Amino acid sequence: MLLTLSLAVSAHTTTTKSTASHTVKNVYFISGLGADKRVFDKLNLDNPISVRHIEWIAPLKRETIAHYASRLVAQIDTTQSFQLVGLSFGGIIASELTEIIHPEKTIIISSTATGVPVSSFYQILLKFLLASPLAVPVLKHPNFLVYRYFGANTPELKSLLKAILKDTNGRFLKWALSEMSSWKKPSKPSGLFHIHGSADKLIPVKMVSPDVIIENGGHLMVYDQADEVSEILNREILK
Repeated sequence: MLLTLSLAVSAHTTTTKSTASHTVKNVYFISGLGADKRVFDKLNLDNPISVRHIEWIAPLKRETIAHYASRLVAQIDTTQSFQLVGLSFGGIIASELTEIIHPEKTIIISSTATGVPVSSFYQILLKFLLASPLAVPVLKHPNFLVYRYFGANTPELKSLLKAILKDTNGRFLKWALSEMSSWKKPSKPSGLFHIHGSADKLIPVKMVSPDVIIENGGHLMVYDQADEVSEILNREILK
């Protein structure tokens, strides 16, 4: 009888541990500026991770990034525990969302949690350049500078970036660049984990304070160094 009871308790414990280890983790992924969910295609995430993608919406006239982020909350089921993963501009949005809806964890990739230092002069210059009718056509047609700063150094990456930029809404692109140039936060949100590449030219690693640095990782390392990024994501999400 004691043996039967012992086996029953053991089986119950094993089942409980198994269930706990396979608890679904709802994770909302937010792509970068001039990007969409295609940049996450090569990630290899463990089964308990349920990936959901946040879709960009049209910005309102003179809308701030914080207000824009608040309107994305409608795409997130906050009645269940969830995490956020934001890439580049999506990381900035994730940082804002963190203070609105308090996810279990927020992970940003190739991004910044407090803003990239940009002088007032360059903020004004960028806004002036974006006011030009030529701004959108130039931004939506990649050239060697765009490829260089995004780290698109292979035919596959160049093809991906070209296709994504072509599909990006021009008005959204101008709005995001303008708002991002002056976006600042006083401190890194609590519970935020930052992954960055040592070779990121768009947001140089020396200008941010990541929790982990991927050697030789460029701005699009989530795609061309997906195995390394996946390993870190699986570890952090399933903690």
